[in-house]
Amino acid sequence: MFHIPFYKNTKDDTHCFQACLKSILKFYFPHQNYSFAFLDRISAHKKDKWTWISAAFIFLVKKGFKIIHIENFDYKKFALLGKAYLQKFWTDEVYQTQKKFSDIKNEQKLAKLLVKNKNIKLIKRSATLKNIKHFYKNKYILSCAINPYVLKKQKGFASHLIIITNLTKNRITFHDPGLPPQKHRTVPLKLFFRALRYPTKRDANLTAIKLIKTKIKKPIEISRE
Repeated sequence: MFHIPFYKNTKDDTHCFQACLKSILKFYFPHQNYSFAFLDRISAHKKDKWTWISAAFIFLVKKGFKIIHIENFDYKKFALLGKAYLQKFWTDEVYQTQKKFSDIKNEQKLAKLLVKNKNIKLIKRSATLKNIKHFYKNKYILSCAINPYVLKKQKGFASHLIIITNLTKNRITFHDPGLPPQKHRTVPLKLFFRALRYPTKRDANLTAIKLIKTKIKKPIEISRE
């Protein structure tokens, strides 16, 4: 099991991404502290909106991280076509939800920087259990965006980030920032993959992160939370 520090989502319920990012940074840099305000800035988070990967990934590689992201989403086409690509790629349910909670225009600009960054490996296909086992065995920290409604056996769609902390033959354990927050939450693998593959099997995603070399030695910002 990875002994990764656990941080809760904030009360506005739009900071699961930042909570996971905070956990990853604290795991690798235990003597540094990062506030949610700082993490909002480096991840291009906006009030009441969800966070996409581009800005944070660019920040992490500058800090010395290796990132491998597997997702059946074409960031090159999104960078080029913007909303037109999203409307074609997603179901109307997913598109309308993402449109409501995302700054798509700004994310398109960030995607243009993301696809040019040679230190970020983007693999365009669905993630598999084999991928999770491989990177877990090789001591990468793994995060996934899941649909939390599936875990609650309810209808609906949301994009919610978690960090995997343990993996066994039939079950998976992860930090769920919430809301409600659940440290080392454990669910059957089959249920987890249903949440990972919503609305279709092609939507399973995985981010593998590992620190290769330290580039920043001093704390950037002291957290007051």
